[in-house]
Amino acid sequence: MPLSLMPALARHAVERIHEHSLDLLERVGIDYGTPRALQTLEEAGCPVDYDRSWASLPRDVVEWALQQAPRVVRLYARDPACDVVLDGRRSHHTTSNEGASAIDLETGARRDSTSEDLRRALLFADALDMVEIVNTTVAATDVPTHVRTIKHCAMAFAHTSKHVRASILHTGEVPFVLEMARAAAGSDRGGPIFSVVDGLVSPLMHDRRMTEACIELAKLGVPILVYPMPLAGATSPVTLGGTILQHNVEFLSGLVLFQLVNPGTPIIYGTGACQLDMKTGSFGGGADGYGPMLALCDLARFYNLPVNLSGLSTVSDSLDAQYGHEATAAGLLAVLAGADEVYSMGLLDSAQTLSLEKMVLDNHLTHRIETMVRTIPVDEAHLQAELIERVGIGGHYLSQRETRDYTLSEYVPVWPPAGKTMLEIVHQEALDILHNHLPQPLPEGAADRIEAIVAEADKELARS
Repeated sequence: MPLSLMPALARHAVERIHEHSLDLLERVGIDYGTPRALQTLEEAGCPVDYDRSWASLPRDVVEWALQQAPRVVRLYARDPACDVVLDGRRSHHTTSNEGASAIDLETGARRDSTSEDLRRALLFADALDMVEIVNTTVAATDVPTHVRTIKHCAMAFAHTSKHVRASILHTGEVPFVLEMARAAAGSDRGGPIFSVVDGLVSPLMHDRRMTEACIELAKLGVPILVYPMPLAGATSPVTLGGTILQHNVEFLSGLVLFQLVNPGTPIIYGTGACQLDMKTGSFGGGADGYGPMLALCDLARFYNLPVNLSGLSTVSDSLDAQYGHEATAAGLLAVLAGADEVYSMGLLDSAQTLSLEKMVLDNHLTHRIETMVRTIPVDEAHLQAELIERVGIGGHYLSQRETRDYTLSEYVPVWPPAGKTMLEIVHQEALDILHNHLPQPLPEGAADRIEAIVAEADKELARS
């Protein structure tokens, strides 16, 4: 077995949080923001109030919904070899999502992100071997807002053959994204080649338009990352225990709705809880922010659900020592905790600024973390008792055949190599990817079809 952490929460603590969650869902309830959600909940026997967009979730409904959501979730990709199976056996790494600025690789200048920055981020995500789930990493601010999500998804489907994750903002975008995904897949893959994020509004509210879009997507079995984002001290209690409880209530409210829409909808437990810096008003960056994520991972495990944890994020705006210790600590903790997904390769400055060099360095760091926690084989071949006996006292192993064979098959070189710095290496690797990597081409005719869909969406959504 690979290295792992002890649970952050004892079993009795998890059960206490669960019981309080059930109580709050029934007594306080949730503002779902849309009558479409309330209608579904009402049909399941939940008390609702259409004037307040409010619903109460009885205990039996919540417990039923938890039984419907699958533990194992397959995230299909355009290339079947890139499918990701979230089954608790290992962690899968994702890029960051929806940054607003970028650092130019050639000049180092910082600016608002554009469609070219998104193209580059997608290209890098496709090239880097540790990236398995590709978010639309930065916003194309040079694209009109009414068609921006469509353009983001079109670019993602074209520039990577890996699984794509996006935020669909309203129901008008849904048919266009679905049609582009089908064109990009080229054939029936057995499931959608994309998943979506359902971002909640703390405290205890859902975004109307995003929730309506996710209802439509749940009907089709599209996997949904339910992602509460309570901010301790501002939109949730200042105590970490209180924020964990509220986060869990908000997550369960999303899970219940989507299971009522379509039992068996794949749901991923998102862990967006963060803390407010009471001195500066900024969010994140404190060491106490790691604890809630690990506790939420325990809750996801209690519910037998796949879980997404933040990993290689940093509040630093450069690849400095602060980035190094924050990304290493969070990434290592997430993998040791057994997270199915480890989020946030590629963005600096609290997930605001794209750095292509960070994407490359994150990829190297992820390799190092995976090496740290890997299982150590202790079978007879690896224990090499016979070799120890053969070499005997005072001998050496450099000339032994086993040393050569296992060095070729299992040796992990020291990185960075002697005589080079990390930043020199990642800059050159980034330039090489930028100029030489070619993603797997779309099926014949798919590029033209996707371009036509984007043009159609531009006209239709501009009128809405």
